[in-house]
Amino acid sequence: MKYFLTIGTYDGVHLGHRKILSAALREAGRRTLKSRIVYFRQPPKFFFTGETENCLITLPEERKALLKALGPDSVEAIAFNASLSKMGASDFFQNIILGRLQAGGLCVGPDFAVGRGREGHLDFLRSASAEAGIAFKAVHFARRRGHKISSSLIRAHLRAGAVEEANRCLGWTYSVCGPVIKGAGLGRRIGFPTANIGANPAKILPPGIFAARVKIGRESFNAVLNVGRRPTVEAPGGKMILEAHILDFSRMIYGKKMEVSFLKHIRPERKFHSMDSLIRHIQTDVSAARKFFK
Repeated sequence: MKYFLTIGTYDGVHLGHRKILSAALREAGRRTLKSRIVYFRQPPKFFFTGETENCLITLPEERKALLKALGPDSVEAIAFNASLSKMGASDFFQNIILGRLQAGGLCVGPDFAVGRGREGHLDFLRSASAEAGIAFKAVHFARRRGHKISSSLIRAHLRAGAVEEANRCLGWTYSVCGPVIKGAGLGRRIGFPTANIGANPAKILPPGIFAARVKIGRESFNAVLNVGRRPTVEAPGGKMILEAHILDFSRMIYGKKMEVSFLKHIRPERKFHSMDSLIRHIQTDVSAARKFFK
């Protein structure tokens, strides 16, 4: 069976990706081919840089769910490894795109390339597709405020705490998921109990204080998130912590899975000169979050 194929990293499945994916699904229908989306589990550039922490917008399983929701006939992951990194463009096209992935058509973004050193750019792919007798389509970038919407741009927004702009580029609300784990208990001692979330280290944690929605099972609650190193009470250079103060909530939820969705940046994290000053600012943060939710 032949597929109309699109292939890429698709980290974030953002509005730029969705423009390509929609075109691929449209072309598949027009040509009466099954549609197939193929994504690299790890962005190839991180294979070369060795980055493994604070680098992904979507974990592979999150990406798969977002891609499946678009309604293709097939979604498949490929591991980018040493063997693929050394493969020439012609071999990649013949062995992977035509062979393993059974492409009867190919749709990619304008900056997509295959092969060792990214040697197989659009001109190569267009020519190779014509020679193989399969359809080829390249889709222009989606843009926002004069910039192309890209995973790199969204990673920069998230790392700066600019979650509203990141969400606009994504087309969905950025979220982080993990089990509720034991913390130091400081929040409870100062009157603002928090749930510490054990996030996957690969996920980007936007730094700062945020208004957020948290989901536990099928229930959702309003919350204030703190993401940072707690400089008022911890030694410099401490581990990044993701903790949620759930508004009007008092249940024990250790071990439960929690998803937090970042809605609004309230302020950056900062070091305060005293615990009293920290408490006053937390009270202000809670008031700002309540105002946002109203």
